[in-house]
Amino acid sequence: MKKKVIIVGGGFGGLETALSLWNLLKSSADITLINRNAFHSFIPSIHEVISGKVRPRDIQLPLPLVLSPTDIHFVQDEVVSVDPGKRQVITRSGVMEFDYLVLSCGAEDNFYGVPGVEEFSHRFRSPEDAERIHADVNQLLQDENSSCNLIVAGGGPEGVEVAGELIDLVRECGREKDLDSGRITVELIEGKARLLSAFPVKAQDFVEEYLSRLGVKIFTGSGIVEVQKNKVVLYSGIKRDMSVLIWTGGLQPPRLLRGLPLSKDDQGWLKVTDRLHSPDNDSVYGVGDLISIYDKKGPVTVSRLAHYALDQALVASLNIYYDIHGRRSVGYAAKVKPQLVSMGKNMGILTRGDSVISGPSVVLLKKLVQMRHLITYLTKPPFSAISAKLPGAEFRHLLRRLLPI
Repeated sequence: MKKKVIIVGGGFGGLETALSLWNLLKSSADITLINRNAFHSFIPSIHEVISGKVRPRDIQLPLPLVLSPTDIHFVQDEVVSVDPGKRQVITRSGVMEFDYLVLSCGAEDNFYGVPGVEEFSHRFRSPEDAERIHADVNQLLQDENSSCNLIVAGGGPEGVEVAGELIDLVRECGREKDLDSGRITVELIEGKARLLSAFPVKAQDFVEEYLSRLGVKIFTGSGIVEVQKNKVVLYSGIKRDMSVLIWTGGLQPPRLLRGLPLSKDDQGWLKVTDRLHSPDNDSVYGVGDLISIYDKKGPVTVSRLAHYALDQALVASLNIYYDIHGRRSVGYAAKVKPQLVSMGKNMGILTRGDSVISGPSVVLLKKLVQMRHLITYLTKPPFSAISAKLPGAEFRHLLRRLLPI
């Protein structure tokens, strides 16, 4: 009898898991991919939608099109709960049964209970969110007599990228003189002492200096404690006028995990072993942002980035294949990879460990990564980095080659 595999989420980890499993299992399994919308989006580039450099459809692929050369079933629906004991996935439309389940439905904005944030801020999690930001900011800038203060909350990679795109949008609208005079301001607020707190000091220094030269006003060491209709209040007591607030302040586990009767860490992320399945149920796997990995020594530090989700998808797929065929599973070990951060059209940084490279070429490099990713799935839908019955040694060799470019 065919095994039933359900994958929840059509992002990096979910789509790669679906295609990898299809390559491995072919017609010996029924594979279903469930996603709330009909598109796979290249999320690392959504900041460019804010400046108008790209449109949402430029960085999206229709999932039915990508999956059409395969017999993977695509279901556009929302999963509301999972019953691991009964091996059932409950969607808004009905109940589906599984032999193996892969959860890869990402993360949600974390507002940390700050009053007014949900009511008065723009979210920044999808191309559609970025499109709304572009429309609202662009409308403000079209009035040449207007003054406005654009605030970005959160000084991580997303916040830095958004700030750079806002500067580009202001200039594109012909308001550069107003930026210089202070009639238009772009402010970046971060509660920690530095921007890009998880990056090398050299990267922090460069980014803070570069954004300041662009005209971004940087406030660090005092986070937002309240948001009012036209103001934000900082922990220090300082109030800043705002016309638009864009929230990039952090992530929390998706709501689906909150009622899931499986082990989670202290923050609510799904616990998985280094084999990427739940320690409570080896038929439930996790890939991407929503997991917290534990090996025999304890928690494993892994950034919530797309290229790690792709690697995890390969390991989870191979382990499901091995389990079906009674073979020994393989462990996941995160490898240090480059991280690309752009700050508008003219500057970006690439970091790998303590190494930092900066320049316009990094922006082009990031664009090439995006193009390669989308073209791969568009022109070779059944593509996966693993092929059927791949020996362990070859698999490890391929993992070593898994770099963004």
